[in-house]
Amino acid sequence: MLVLLKIRNIALIDELTIEFEDGMNCLTGETGAGKSIIIDSIQCMLGFRTSKELIKTGCESAYTEGVFYTEDRAVSEFLKELGIEEEEDHTLILQRELSVSGRNVCRINGRLTAASMLRQLGSLLIDIHGQNDNQSLMKSSSHIALLDAFGRSELDAQKSSYLEMLGKFKDLRSSLNKFSGDPKERQRLADLYSYQINEIDSSDIYIGEDAELNEKRMILANSEKITESLNASRSIISGDDYSDSSVTDMLSSVKSLLSSIAPYSEEYAGILSRVEEVFYVIEDIASDIRSAADKVVFDKSELEETEERINNINRLKRKYGSDIEQILEYADNTRRLLEELLSGEENVEKILKELERMNEDMKAVCEDLSFARAKTAKILENKVENELESLEMSKTKFKADIIFNDDRDSDGYYAFTNDGLDKVEFMISANPGEPLKPLSRTASGGELSRIMLAVKTVLADVDEIPTLIFDEIDTGISGIAAKSVAQKLRAISEKHQVICVTHHAQIAAAADNNILISKSFNGTGTDTSVKTLDYEGKVREISRLLDGDTESEITATHAKELISKLRSN
Repeated sequence: MLVLLKIRNIALIDELTIEFEDGMNCLTGETGAGKSIIIDSIQCMLGFRTSKELIKTGCESAYTEGVFYTEDRAVSEFLKELGIEEEEDHTLILQRELSVSGRNVCRINGRLTAASMLRQLGSLLIDIHGQNDNQSLMKSSSHIALLDAFGRSELDAQKSSYLEMLGKFKDLRSSLNKFSGDPKERQRLADLYSYQINEIDSSDIYIGEDAELNEKRMILANSEKITESLNASRSIISGDDYSDSSVTDMLSSVKSLLSSIAPYSEEYAGILSRVEEVFYVIEDIASDIRSAADKVVFDKSELEETEERINNINRLKRKYGSDIEQILEYADNTRRLLEELLSGEENVEKILKELERMNEDMKAVCEDLSFARAKTAKILENKVENELESLEMSKTKFKADIIFNDDRDSDGYYAFTNDGLDKVEFMISANPGEPLKPLSRTASGGELSRIMLAVKTVLADVDEIPTLIFDEIDTGISGIAAKSVAQKLRAISEKHQVICVTHHAQIAAAADNNILISKSFNGTGTDTSVKTLDYEGKVREISRLLDGDTESEITATHAKELISKLRSN
């Protein structure tokens, strides 16, 4: 949800910060106070196309910032694709700065990005609806997803089964293209695969060989130093050139001395036993050092052979994998590809038969899915029309039009998509006798807003966009309809954060959080300010909306009754 909005140097606004809450937030104020500027600022922050005319007169730049709290999986995946790390507290910050020079700086969690990325991310966070802007419902491409979300319990199993078939179908078509391509290209690939397999197989490498060779090279390259160290160690332990008394000689003396007193005490006997253990260990070490020293022989030709072998393995790593295991795996995969390529004609015939079978099977599945969608559409249509009736649109007809596409491409296959073969578009007839028209071409902004509200009310449980903004969608409706709008907005706010701009007292009364937008003359110009209202402030504002009188006790009583009634529903 949107937690905080910061605005600087936009239209009439010098600088302000608005805090939003979960549930229903309502913005009110006199006409021209700047409510629409707040919505414009949010759209700017979300990457919408905007103009430098939005920048306050006399200023060089304007700035908007939105702080969100979100744990949405789609948002997480989008940030991951952009390489932007999520904050541990699930805070998300969107920033945008406009300048009179035309420079446009956008950031997501402090990371520079394009306005188009803000728009894509914004579409996952906020859905804006107003007189002329019904963001998601104006996109007919989104209608099939909305219908499927509404009928999730009936459609999910069928869609899941279909998508599994579609994945196999796409893989087969991809394989077919590989086998039935240009014969010269296939021969070129066969030659390349054969060369690569032979190069790896003839190298006769094995897992762990590179580590063994590197160790061997280190020993050969440092053989003189190794021999000197081993011989010196052997002499110190066993005598020879370095000392008149070796370690073994000294331990032997210690052993002899302790043997003479061992019978007197168990403690002395214990010490003697440990010395004897050390003596035998030292003797073994001396033997091992002698054996190791005998093995070390500097051989220049052997070092050169080792270096050449390491270079050959490194060359294979640069071409086929970062380690020997990956190189051998590459050879196995390439061998399989070569076998498939050489058996191309046989495979083509086999794949064609499988594709022909799947083409018809999947069409049948799509027909079943389309039938299930039609049943779901009827339920959705009835529910939306019932909602419209309470919004003074009782004569309005709503239809989720489903068009089944059974056209085939040049290869004879159906145009399968992730949604099957259906295209869905919401249709509307606002007046009796008028034909159904696409929702996106409905003329009246007020009607479109109420239709949108009806649809959103029905889809509240399945719509995944967390924040919904309603900008004066109550324009031109009666008090009775306004009450119904208020109740629907409040119902939606139980599942989503709602931010609405209104002139109706009924809608303001239903809000959890009321924000007053006002403007004043500061001596040099007009400035817009915001104030979050407490209960008494809310009563005064609703009184103003009712009859313009904020001092009348009768109006205040009416305002309190309205709040109590709409907040209890």
